[in-house]
Amino acid sequence: MNKVKTEFPNFDDLESFEKILNALKGEGFEDYSWHNDAMPCIGKDIGNDFHLIIWVDYKNPDLAEFVDERKDGSMKQFMFGERDADGEYTEEYHYDDADKLIADAKKILNA
Repeated sequence: MNKVKTEFPNFDDLESFEKILNALKGEGFEDYSWHNDAMPCIGKDIGNDFHLIIWVDYKNPDLAEFVDERKDGSMKQFMFGERDADGEYTEEYHYDDADKLIADAKKILNA
């Protein structure tokens, strides 16, 4: 069972989360979800304390971490980025389309 189901039992977009995870599992991505985070995430250790992280926010903007930004469109539902050892993002991309995120992630991994 994916951790997302136990860590975020009321998460409203399991369909997108599982679609992204299943599409990238073969590339080494895992469910990194942890209940103290604002939303579930998927990650991959790429060495030297760097991780590729995909945050999947709630589908309902009223439940999102950044409600106003999601409602005005300045923040998207999905974020894909590279996180360093200090927890800072060195690269960050935002999406409202899970398929586009998956395609871009595969391009980056296979570049």
